[in-house]
Amino acid sequence: MNGFANGFAPPLNAASSRLRCGICQQKFSDPRVLPCLHSFCSACLRTIEPYAVGGGADDRDSGSMSVLNGSSFSISVKGRDTTTILCPSCDIEVDIPKNGVEELPSDFIINNELVIASLNQEAEQILCGLCTDNVEGSRAIARCFECSVNLCGFCVQAHRRQKKTSVHNVLTLDEARQKGVGRVSQPVVCAVHPTEELRLFCQTCDKLVCRDCCLAEHREHECAFVSTISDKHTSVMRELLNQTEPNLDILRKALDGIAAMSLAVRDRAEKVANEVQQYTDSYVKALLMHRDALLDRIDQLREAKERNLRMHRVQLEAILADFSTACDFTSKALQDGSDVELLMVKPVVMKRLQELNHMKYNVKPKEDDFMKFYPKQPAGMCNGFEVFGGISAKSVDPGKSTAKGEGLYVARQGQEAEFAVTLRDRDGEQWRRGGDDMKVDIIEKNKNAKCNKVAISDRLDGSFHVAYTADESGHYLVSVSVGGQHIQGSPFTVSVKPKWRSHTGVFHCCTFCSSGGNKDISCGCGGTVTGGYKGCGHGHIGHPGKPHWSCCGSTEEKAECTRPPSISKHVTV
Repeated sequence: MNGFANGFAPPLNAASSRLRCGICQQKFSDPRVLPCLHSFCSACLRTIEPYAVGGGADDRDSGSMSVLNGSSFSISVKGRDTTTILCPSCDIEVDIPKNGVEELPSDFIINNELVIASLNQEAEQILCGLCTDNVEGSRAIARCFECSVNLCGFCVQAHRRQKKTSVHNVLTLDEARQKGVGRVSQPVVCAVHPTEELRLFCQTCDKLVCRDCCLAEHREHECAFVSTISDKHTSVMRELLNQTEPNLDILRKALDGIAAMSLAVRDRAEKVANEVQQYTDSYVKALLMHRDALLDRIDQLREAKERNLRMHRVQLEAILADFSTACDFTSKALQDGSDVELLMVKPVVMKRLQELNHMKYNVKPKEDDFMKFYPKQPAGMCNGFEVFGGISAKSVDPGKSTAKGEGLYVARQGQEAEFAVTLRDRDGEQWRRGGDDMKVDIIEKNKNAKCNKVAISDRLDGSFHVAYTADESGHYLVSVSVGGQHIQGSPFTVSVKPKWRSHTGVFHCCTFCSSGGNKDISCGCGGTVTGGYKGCGHGHIGHPGKPHWSCCGSTEEKAECTRPPSISKHVTV
């Protein structure tokens, strides 16, 4: 028992916060060490709910698990000696002996520090550890370092009069402070036999025991006095400590490395964040500059259109004034003038009216309201960044857009045909942007069947590549439109020829030569030789006068076979 524990808890400053229990946050009272080497007040440990109880459901007696009362920590489990709790500091599962926290070792280190801390307090804050009342006379003035108890004046005298305690080392509190006591030894009593000190060590059970324990449950065990075997066990502990301590440096270095890496991560993150900030600021600046340029372009286009429209209006107003003047004059002359007067002004009036009637003027506004933003159009570099987006005041004129390619006129059944489309504006200049709504429809004239195998590729420069495949032969209409309007020449008429027919005969000079004079071999050219030969020969009737195909008579070696499918095969040599 500590001499300052009788209902008095001296305040602790921040420097002595390690003397506070991690559960109640108060000064330690009877601190006990868990197997994980974290210490808590014994009373606080009794309040922790068990994490697990050893044994299965079959091992538990009915009602065997009791509550944690204020005096003991008892979870009765049939056939088991421990109850498991979670350490409040490290969350490790630790076992509590079956007899409760009293069987856990007392934390003598904390107890010693508590005693030292109490000696360094003001004298009026320390009470006598033997007196039961907290009156003025029970204030401690000395401490017995044998009994580890603080004593008031009366108890000091009684302590010295008793034969058993007369030789104990009793110092006044001032003497103890001046002496600077660094360690206070305290007797450790048996939890089972509170009147007996733990002076022996059971090597069989590896635990401290008292004399009565050796005569009872440890009767047959190997027990020895602490003083005789302490060196042996402390040397083992010291050796194990020496093996363990290097881990401290390793872990500290690891923590230092983690701390350094954490700083490096923070610095790197800050650097990268600055790079991102600078990049985005520059990018945003470039976008804003490009935006301003686009807005300026819009203003320029608007002003140009408005200027042209004003000029056109002034021109038409002047022409209107001329027409009005001429018409008003002539109407008034016809209404009010005499015959002589009319004939007198006739030459002038006639000439002027004829001039006006032959005058050319444009009634359609010279400008339209077309103005479009193309967000995907490359716009070059701005402030070191590639930007996109352009403004155009001209629109595609379908009537001036063109298409060219063999696929607009002829194609082969089952083979891909292609052509190109070039969009142009109203001035006839090629449209230099992409993304326009260009549509191609290919329909067979007679069957009104649509060709679905059409691929349109936008080259993003105002031109398109179109490829299609007709599954059947015949005549097709190819309609090319932009914005719903046909381009120049659309719709186009395409003749789709049947599939290519390969030659089944031979390309020869004549049947007589290629067949070796066989009379029964005929030729697609239709020529014959006198003497009963069915095939052609040089200089004979029907011979084309040049090499030709025996199957169809065609004189073009690379051309397809022109023989109708219904006619049987001709010569094959």
